Amino acid sequence: MARLSRYVQHTSGGQRAKHMTVKRPPGTTRLDSGTPSFPTPPHISQAAKDAIDAGYTFYAPGYGEPELLEAICETIHKEAGAEYTPDEVFATNGASSGIYTVMTAFLDPGDEAILMDPTFSLYAHVIEQLGAVPVYVPHNDEYHIDVDAVRAAVTDKTRLILFCNPNNPSGVVYRREALQGLTELCAEKDLFLISDEAYEKILQPGYEHVPLLSFTEHRDRIILLNSFSKTYSMTGWRLGYMVTPPGLTSILFGVHRSINGPICSFVQMAGAAALRGSQECVAEMAREYHKRGSLMYRLAGEIPGMVPIQPQGGFYLYCRYELPLPSKEVNQRIWEAGVAARSGSEFGTTGEGHLRFTYSVDEATIEKGMGIVRQVFEQLA
Repeated sequence: MARLSRYVQHTSGGQRAKHMTVKRPPGTTRLDSGTPSFPTPPHISQAAKDAIDAGYTFYAPGYGEPELLEAICETIHKEAGAEYTPDEVFATNGASSGIYTVMTAFLDPGDEAILMDPTFSLYAHVIEQLGAVPVYVPHNDEYHIDVDAVRAAVTDKTRLILFCNPNNPSGVVYRREALQGLTELCAEKDLFLISDEAYEKILQPGYEHVPLLSFTEHRDRIILLNSFSKTYSMTGWRLGYMVTPPGLTSILFGVHRSINGPICSFVQMAGAAALRGSQECVAEMAREYHKRGSLMYRLAGEIPGMVPIQPQGGFYLYCRYELPLPSKEVNQRIWEAGVAARSGSEFGTTGEGHLRFTYSVDEATIEKGMGIVRQVFEQLA
């Protein structure tokens, strides 16, 4: 058998890899997926069709189609109050290739990258594939960033801090003072601070997303990863972007170009239409997520032994449970009953004793799935 890299051997059998390749029995109720149930808004799809007709079917230029890069800069200025130019932005394959790019650019074997705990499982997966070390820093009791704990975790091997906001899996929307604290810490310790903001527009009423790029005094060390997948229901289009500090764009793009060819031109034109077009489609989806999240939160709260976290952003419900069983086993019992969910232990060490469900699905699916979960919990109790 061919010899595998020892780093790949370490990550190939993890929970994330197994979940992505498992064959689901017909009829499985999907409460595990990060795919929105909405169709891509018509004006975005039409822009792609128009671009194909106009001949946007060849390699994209440089960092991306100028129209997309300019639209991204306009959006950043409007939402974060920051001035960026198209030569500080480039298109990526969703946010995933951006994640791989920043890890590859800044981490050598043995280096450390600080992650919030819990957090998106792909981060640690990539870090470990590179031979670097993910350092998990637990949130506080409210599932918010503990800046003092992050400071205590910094060593001479630390190279970067990476987080997603809103958080996946918890759905928590981070507060301005914590983000300010992280930017100041990174400036003090000469670290890069990377924010993955894929769910920035999916917010429950009363919550505000603070863009990392709004901390303009620290723009020389902050990097934004973003995606069209969740906000515009474009998961299969594979379009995202990275915004970089001055002078680093060509270096990071060079890494990205070594793992990904140019992002499809007509897809980039659709992305420009998404950013420049009416945002009512985004607001409409957010209103529906509010209804779905409220429903799932209520149903979860009625299950004996389950303690859900109030949804704030994104479309995930993170639940602590009071059973003397590990997360993987509880998740397996739910799977055997016909519902796909995610074990909290996939997302970090503090995820043990938790489960993650998605309310990106319709209300009928939520009611059916949570009804089955309730039956499983009643049996286990």
